[in-house]
Amino acid sequence: MRIVPKILLFGILCGALCRPVLAQTWSQRLGFPADKRVLILSVRELGISWEMNEAAKDLMASGHATSASIVVPGPWFDDIARWSEQHQEKDFGVGIALINPYRAINWRLFSSEVQHTTLVDADGQPWRSVVQLVVSATADDVKREIDMQIHRAREAGVKLSHISGFHGTVFARPDIAAAYLGASRKYWLPAAVIELSRERIERFRREGFPIDPHLQQLVHSYPLPKLDDILLMPDGPTYDEKRDAYVAMLKNMPPGLVQIISRPAVETRGLQILVPDWQQRSWDAAVLQDPEVVKTMNDEGILVTDWRDIMHRFEARPIDVHEDPPSLEFEDADAAAAE
Repeated sequence: MRIVPKILLFGILCGALCRPVLAQTWSQRLGFPADKRVLILSVRELGISWEMNEAAKDLMASGHATSASIVVPGPWFDDIARWSEQHQEKDFGVGIALINPYRAINWRLFSSEVQHTTLVDADGQPWRSVVQLVVSATADDVKREIDMQIHRAREAGVKLSHISGFHGTVFARPDIAAAYLGASRKYWLPAAVIELSRERIERFRREGFPIDPHLQQLVHSYPLPKLDDILLMPDGPTYDEKRDAYVAMLKNMPPGLVQIISRPAVETRGLQILVPDWQQRSWDAAVLQDPEVVKTMNDEGILVTDWRDIMHRFEARPIDVHEDPPSLEFEDADAAAAE
């Protein structure tokens, strides 16, 4: 079972906080039928290992995944960059990697190679945890590293369509979130973020995850397309239970634009050494192409899309990004902004 530290869970939840209370879902705003469930099937952590790259290549080529997120500083980045050049019709984004939680895999941040940065430890290695990043990093250093990761991906020939987070870091602090969403605007690359409703904000406050007013305002004012929800591929004690949980998740989703995140990998002895959750990752790859999952998608009439299609629809339609906003109370936001 995957164990998620509390602050990491908070970061994930900030990136996937709620289904908005809107007159229209984002899928409707983008021109999809009102009753349809529209999915971005996003595979993450490409660039970290051969096993992760190979699983993603197979899933992208077969259509069982529609979007991929690359860790640009990762040791296997060049391999996936070359593959992306040969498949420029595919949907690739940068997973903004501000930490490295994997002790068996090493990489260095680009900014640490050219100047001092608060994103690394005394040995020049990226911080291992979200807590270390939150305590140590400056917003300017975060902005610089985000810029360098995006530039490096483009220099390598990756035709970028979006940016996303990595292990909850981009929403770990409001000023880090501002750097992330600011890069999205600057490079015109949509970020994986959803609307915030009062109901969900209150729910997470009750559960011990208070949402900073600055973060509420940042998400509310973000002008590019948002998601109606973000879901994680469920874990399971057995393959069948994992697959059945995923099928149930697909069947229970309401209409809207949803991104489902998975971290597939080819099972090897090397993978078992590299990551503690190797079994779940191997099963992720199998679940996405399982015949029962494919049948469920077809039977339920679920549509699939990617960030390229979303931006094409967004730019082609006269969408008011602030129409029918959720009823939010940005408590003390004005006072906080004045400080």
